[in-house]
Amino acid sequence: MPFNTFKNNQTYVSAVTMDADITGDTIDAEGMNSCSFTCVNTAGTSPVGTLYIQVSNDESEWVNTTATAAINAAETNLLELDNLPARFVRIFYDFTSGTAALSVAFTMKS
Repeated sequence: MPFNTFKNNQTYVSAVTMDADITGDTIDAEGMNSCSFTCVNTAGTSPVGTLYIQVSNDESEWVNTTATAAINAAETNLLELDNLPARFVRIFYDFTSGTAALSVAFTMKS
């Protein structure tokens, strides 16, 4: 039985102001099967927007997955995606209104 391998980063996004769209750095998920992003935002002026896990095979065309979370207050969200459909993955926050600070950590598993 093979061992699982992991990738993680506790400061993938670190206290970024949520007053515009936020695009996380590209993560090379080659050899990984699943990913989870823990997204924590602190209340500012009632942040409103949507978090997405996005995937790409070429790092230029990105697709939103079904792993999403609507944001409308200070909260913590866990976005998970099994059976990764592409080699590259990232987090994306689609800003609507308000402000807050967003921090994101991720873990991937083969």
